[in-house]
Amino acid sequence: MDNPFLGEWNTPYNIPDFEKIKPEHYLPAFDEGMKQQKAEIDAIVNNTEAPSFENTIEALEYSGELLNEVSAVFFNLAECINSEKMEAIAEEVTPKFSAHGDDIMLNDKLFARVKAVYDQREQLGLQGEQLRLTEETYKNFVRNGANVPAEKQARFREINSLLASLTQS
Repeated sequence: MDNPFLGEWNTPYNIPDFEKIKPEHYLPAFDEGMKQQKAEIDAIVNNTEAPSFENTIEALEYSGELLNEVSAVFFNLAECINSEKMEAIAEEVTPKFSAHGDDIMLNDKLFARVKAVYDQREQLGLQGEQLRLTEETYKNFVRNGANVPAEKQARFREINSLLASLTQS
């Protein structure tokens, strides 16, 4: 299948080629985007170097490019296009998207690296955007359950999945 999400956008301003995007392109693009981001997260977690802004915070910020592109197009259009196909895609992808987000935010090895950079942000001399991104990344992890005890994470995931499905109703 020639999926416009899985290739270069040769359009003015490098925007999506909306004329080529069909409903059947979304799910494969979401799946590929999640697969790519998982590999990028695994690379961060398995990095043997000490956590730094560059190899942890910045690498995390740049992860998931394809997933971000597909999500931006799909969720914006899904709000505008009221069709059974778009609703069916949303119902299928929302729980996957929720689980994928939980896999990132509840990854204790990833959070340990983020926290290590956060805890030493002053010693690292982070300034401006780097400092802000580090602080916001840390807060995002905490707010999304990184400190939830391991024995309660399954329930936390269930609640997140339920909330995600209810937002589609």
